[in-house]
Amino acid sequence: MSRLHSRSRIDLTRHLWRLAVVAALAAIACASPDAASAAPPEVRPPAEVRTAPAQFVVVAVANPVTGRPAAVGGTAHGYGSTTNYRVSASASTVIRDLARKFSLTLVSEWPIEQLQMHCVLFRIPPGTTRDAVIENLLTDKRVLIAQPLNEFESATSASISTFDDPYARLQTNVSALDVAEAHAISRGSGVRVAIIDTGVDVEHPDLAGRTQLTRNYIDDDAREFRNDRHGTQVAGLIAAAANNGIGIVGVAPDVRLMAYKACWQPSPASAGRCNSFTVAQALADALTAKAQVINLSLVGPNDTLLEALVGKATAAGVIVVGAVSNDPRLAFPAKLPHVLPVAEAEAAPDKPDGILFAPARDIVTLVPNGHYDFASGNSLATAQVTGVVALLLARNQKLGVEKLRELLARTTARHDTTRGPYLSVNACAALAQVVPSAVCAQR
Repeated sequence: MSRLHSRSRIDLTRHLWRLAVVAALAAIACASPDAASAAPPEVRPPAEVRTAPAQFVVVAVANPVTGRPAAVGGTAHGYGSTTNYRVSASASTVIRDLARKFSLTLVSEWPIEQLQMHCVLFRIPPGTTRDAVIENLLTDKRVLIAQPLNEFESATSASISTFDDPYARLQTNVSALDVAEAHAISRGSGVRVAIIDTGVDVEHPDLAGRTQLTRNYIDDDAREFRNDRHGTQVAGLIAAAANNGIGIVGVAPDVRLMAYKACWQPSPASAGRCNSFTVAQALADALTAKAQVINLSLVGPNDTLLEALVGKATAAGVIVVGAVSNDPRLAFPAKLPHVLPVAEAEAAPDKPDGILFAPARDIVTLVPNGHYDFASGNSLATAQVTGVVALLLARNQKLGVEKLRELLARTTARHDTTRGPYLSVNACAALAQVVPSAVCAQR
């Protein structure tokens, strides 16, 4: 009897051990950077930031590396990272002290590994102004960044026989970019491209199975993620499948897409809107996932936090492609050093002055639920230049941003049409500068 009892205890112990192993493996699987997931709820800012951003400020303090566990509030970097970066005790203490000192309410927090900072979103007290709160915060030497919760928005504005995609003949941009000939040289194979935008219809027939990673910093609504229009338009121009007998052809159909939802669309017809906190999380996670190209088809004001993260990206050799705004007050991201600035070709002057151009008027692209439509704006021009950059990097990953800028500017071509002249980068001509054996008829 005692032997049977002892054996059952051993079996039970083994069973519990197996359950523990299975649970541990499941936890690791859930933390995999290749798995689609949403941002942890303690990091995602509250919904009210979309309607009343002036009631919030973004603050960052030093967060030295420690091995201590996370403080209350957690971290966004439980996934997408192989490090154990957490909120330090000193940073947690400083944040609590600042909240008491300035009567602020902590609503969201997140340690930024790339900047060695702890970033928080504070609600300002009633009866105060955001500018006054920021001014007071900056008098405290422990505060590294204190800024408004800035808003950003997507940079929109209101015959090819090589491909069997039925709408390819409507893609005048494909002809202007010389995509058909470029694909004989490169299709962007394996290049990791991060789209920081609204959500993307990853189940669209022209995108299905082509997105390796998704993240959502706005909500946990997977259906709404797929229903977002702007990010789907951008993703389609970059990476829609070629020669699949469906829809359109993307500039770089073999890239590895990563879709980061940092923006929301109040309505299907409106521009996407984002803020400092959500875009910062997306930028940091794109760096953690080792993106080679980051597409920012959005515009906004100067932003200290985002500028620091873009600076980290470009210093690490990541190519950041950003939309130019027609409003000179909206300098982010196009006016940052080492960002490739892009505008619509039809707005091009005779001398580009450092700006790259691509077609962006009445461009046919993807929209959610398996549909297609025409769209316009600098967002679309930016996406196409991102695609061309991916084509080039697939053939030579050592090309830096300045070499890419020079190649694309030197091979920009003038097109004269009934709608007037315009300038556009030329994918095949740029590739021919990298691959000597390449032949381009339009060169």
